[in-house]
Amino acid sequence: MAKKTRDFEPRRANSRRSRARANLILLVVVVLILIVGMATWSTNNYLWRLPASHSNSNARALVMDQLELNYPDPSFTTNITNALKTAGYAVDYSGPTPTAVDLFRQLPKLGYDLVIIRAHTGSSQSIITAEPYSQSEFVADQLSGRLVPAQVEGGPLYFALTPKFVRQDMVGRFPESMIIVMGCSALEGTHDIASAFLDKGANSFIGWDSSVSIIHTDSSIVAFVRLLSAGRSLPEATSRAGGADPVYGAKLQYLDWNTLVQSRTSDIVSKLTIWGALASVLVVGPMTVFAAPKLIASLDHIRERVTVGRKRKHAIEDNGTARKPD
Repeated sequence: MAKKTRDFEPRRANSRRSRARANLILLVVVVLILIVGMATWSTNNYLWRLPASHSNSNARALVMDQLELNYPDPSFTTNITNALKTAGYAVDYSGPTPTAVDLFRQLPKLGYDLVIIRAHTGSSQSIITAEPYSQSEFVADQLSGRLVPAQVEGGPLYFALTPKFVRQDMVGRFPESMIIVMGCSALEGTHDIASAFLDKGANSFIGWDSSVSIIHTDSSIVAFVRLLSAGRSLPEATSRAGGADPVYGAKLQYLDWNTLVQSRTSDIVSKLTIWGALASVLVVGPMTVFAAPKLIASLDHIRERVTVGRKRKHAIEDNGTARKPD
């Protein structure tokens, strides 16, 4: 009976160790899943996108001129149209309109390969349209921050499109289009408006890294299109066409989808590292608390056995000495 009890106790101990090991593995897996999920969610974006269908066999370009009324430049309109046609684009032109917001809303599904937006940009990288602002229009969009009022140099208020409008309100997806925003600071800081267009299906976004004069942006974008039509790469065309603005010092920059994905991947890796360190503390910490008493008890037991062994050894030696004849 005693032998069966001794055989049963090791099996029960092994069973407890197996369950503890399984619980630990499950805990680690859950923590890793939480880390990946939280890091991905905290990017506020994603690393993939749905492809857009493209039914047009010929390249099409759209020039959206929101500045024609207050800052007309007939030479820009003529030069950019000729440059686009030379590059093989069928060109459409859209001037200022009181329904500009709805036109921007439908923009992705129109299927243009190249979209040039000649407009001012406001705070938070919003695009200022030519549609006059009204508190009673687009109330839901205003309450959600997708549309905001904006003005230029103390002039009247106009509706401005925020990055949230591009992501949430625009209908359809761009067919890997190139988007050029000619206003100030479209590619400064966090690149919010550029990221929004890329998330919406665009392949590349071109803009200025700070304030820019209208004369400089008009001439530079025409030069940029001409360089592209001559077979220059996007980085080369951006660098050569976008010399520093002599007034404000702005430079033309670009952001493409691959660069954006690499940036987001690096961000996720950094966050995973931080969350991994925190998870290690959360997992190892409690384990240390529970394991420390057992470890201390084991060390005390070992120390006690060593002490007892030494005492026995000394006792044996003393007995042996006492038995030796004189």
